[in-house]
Amino acid sequence: MKCSTTIEENRDVIVGVKVRLSTGVTGNGRLEKEVYRRAITSASKCNVPLMVHHILSTIPVQSTEDYSDLSCPGNLSKGDIYTHSFHGHNTTIIDDSLKKVHPNVLKARGGGVLFDVGHGQGSFSWERARVSMESNFLPDTISTDLHTGNIHGPVHDLLLVMSRFLHLGMPLKKVIGAVTSKAAEAIRKVESLGSLEIGREADITILKLIDCDIWLEDCHGKAENLKQILIPVAVWKGGKKYEIKDLENYPVSAS
Repeated sequence: MKCSTTIEENRDVIVGVKVRLSTGVTGNGRLEKEVYRRAITSASKCNVPLMVHHILSTIPVQSTEDYSDLSCPGNLSKGDIYTHSFHGHNTTIIDDSLKKVHPNVLKARGGGVLFDVGHGQGSFSWERARVSMESNFLPDTISTDLHTGNIHGPVHDLLLVMSRFLHLGMPLKKVIGAVTSKAAEAIRKVESLGSLEIGREADITILKLIDCDIWLEDCHGKAENLKQILIPVAVWKGGKKYEIKDLENYPVSAS
């Protein structure tokens, strides 16, 4: 397969396989199962994690007595990543009727599947995230899925996504770990990224937790009032210090 060949030829830059399971990009779902199978095969063959975007999909979250074919995350393996975990569309990790996380999702996590935020332009719901948090189902990694369509909202930047999860009750230590050590583990780069061990390259960000009074929308227009957020104070990349110039997304300065 071309995917597997490309991975083998570019091991220095490729860390995994990403697949989008959505009816809108798979011939109204006609090709979805085959796309999913090929992605699983390539990731397994090359021993890299598979990341799955699973929104508005014909592939169900939960297997049933009447359905034993492919499910997601049911067919993912240890170290694979389920992203956009807290979106507000159909095909979700939440059983809305019970306001609980699907049993198949809990089983997948127990088997080592990782669950990522992937906020994006349309993939974060306050309601779904809160149900998950109340079920003690915290994200393994926190990511933005940042691009030109969401940099001015609703995402803004990584720190405001992190602040959302602080607001939802995720402990600060776990929020920091979800963008450092846990993120490095997810892409299998713990030897070079994600910690401040002696001998590592000095990629360092100093943050400050401040009191505030701001409203942040999710991807469905629902806003919540945050009373604390994280802001940047200083940053070094490769040991070189860089000036923090842009705090326009924040209600107060870092000084």
